[in-house]
Amino acid sequence: MNMIVPESTRGVSARPPVRWRLCWENDLELADHIELSDFFRKTYGPTGEFNAKPFEGHRSWAGARPEIRAIGYDDRGIAIHIAALRRFIKIG
Repeated sequence: MNMIVPESTRGVSARPPVRWRLCWENDLELADHIELSDFFRKTYGPTGEFNAKPFEGHRSWAGARPEIRAIGYDDRGIAIHIAALRRFIKIG
């Protein structure tokens, strides 16, 4: 990703650096699912108890299980999660 940073702030960061992991769903271990489910419960819990419920029992997906994930980690653990799943639409 190319970012434009003003000269006055170059080299100064208020945020910890993020390390990215791109992985297929089959590559995730149980420990990964546990860490992801904790992240989602903490993220969605404040918006309502119902929103965090799908992630109970170390489940790391709410609806359909994604095929590929991009997970960003900072010094505190998971900071960002992006997932994708394929959908096939039959026409005609």
